[in-house]
Amino acid sequence: MSTHEPTEPEAIMPVRTQVLLLSAAFFFIFLGAGAQQAFLLPYLGGFTSWTDLQRALVIATVYFSMTIFRLGNVYLLRGWPQWLCTLAGSLMYALFTAAMVLIYFVRSYPLALLAAFVWGWGGAAMWMGTTMQILALTDRARRHGTGMGVLYATTHAGWLLGVVVLGVIFEAVQSSRPYLLYAAALGFTLIGNGVLLFMPRLREPLPEMPTWSSLVAIMSHAKARIAAFLLFAASLAFGLMLGVFTDFVKAEHGAQWLWITTLFYPLARLVLSFTSGVLSERVSHGTVLALGFFGGAAGMVAPMLTNHPAGLAFTALMLGLLNGSIPVVSTAMIGDSADRARRPLAYGAMFTWRDLGVVVAVVVGKLLGITTDNIALVFEVFAAAFFGCGAISLILNRYVEERL
Repeated sequence: MSTHEPTEPEAIMPVRTQVLLLSAAFFFIFLGAGAQQAFLLPYLGGFTSWTDLQRALVIATVYFSMTIFRLGNVYLLRGWPQWLCTLAGSLMYALFTAAMVLIYFVRSYPLALLAAFVWGWGGAAMWMGTTMQILALTDRARRHGTGMGVLYATTHAGWLLGVVVLGVIFEAVQSSRPYLLYAAALGFTLIGNGVLLFMPRLREPLPEMPTWSSLVAIMSHAKARIAAFLLFAASLAFGLMLGVFTDFVKAEHGAQWLWITTLFYPLARLVLSFTSGVLSERVSHGTVLALGFFGGAAGMVAPMLTNHPAGLAFTALMLGLLNGSIPVVSTAMIGDSADRARRPLAYGAMFTWRDLGVVVAVVVGKLLGITTDNIALVFEVFAAAFFGCGAISLILNRYVEERL
């Protein structure tokens, strides 16, 4: 079966069914392995003697690995069909949760870092494979934004439900058998892996080789440079959520208000992922991105204006708006601006910067000693940065017709 002769997706299974199958798989994967990220640091802190920085480096290693393999997988997995990239990557999500169960018994820091690095490779493979499939499925109708919006919305729905379900489990078992948290996450993830077995296995064009000259060619376009910068900036907000924001909520208002971060942030991402995808097909990509960043700036200002928990709830909501819209719209822009053979390279080149932003936010925040005592400065810096990014987003409207 040649990968040079693409199969029309609807010739095997209705496009809507294929999109919903992929989305259902992601729902269960993020109900388990995705949502466990919210509990990873306290889980490890409960039975290891690892420092805050060491535990943060486990999360950072995941995204550092993804930074490498966003482009590395375009080269390493060039001969793999996208459905296989998705399936293999999804198995690494399950492998990580299994490794975290094992960590409880062996307490090996190198094993934790290795599991995180392998998960990063798998995450890059799964997202590349799935994104390319969604873009190909929605090519004929030119509904890239809607397709990616559905995928991201169901992903965040799984994440939201997973945080609640895993939170209940963690509360019940953390004092006796905390590893049951990861056993549950593994079970949910394996359901998602199973759903992927029903996806059609289509022929595809061979992706463009990721040579240095081809990367330079893509990033020479103003559209690609601006989008990469905006993905980096938006991911800093995600890193902030993984880093000190939850600690700040707890320190300022008590543990009873932690639901602010576990509800408003993923809820906003759930709603806005789909909404921004649909909206991007009706107005320009740059305009939708600008709305996300201006909202993020407003969210950063809120805690400086009021000490009420509602201010932090608004912050979480606006950060969810930002991180719910930016990846969806950026991916839709790739679908609209690049042909199928070039998309994996364009996607890798741009989304590498997204993962790098998470690493920077998590690690640099710890190295600089950003705590609940000096987080006000962080809010001020992010407010100014996000407002500037909103203005930069509008520049994209000049390059609507530019091809990557």
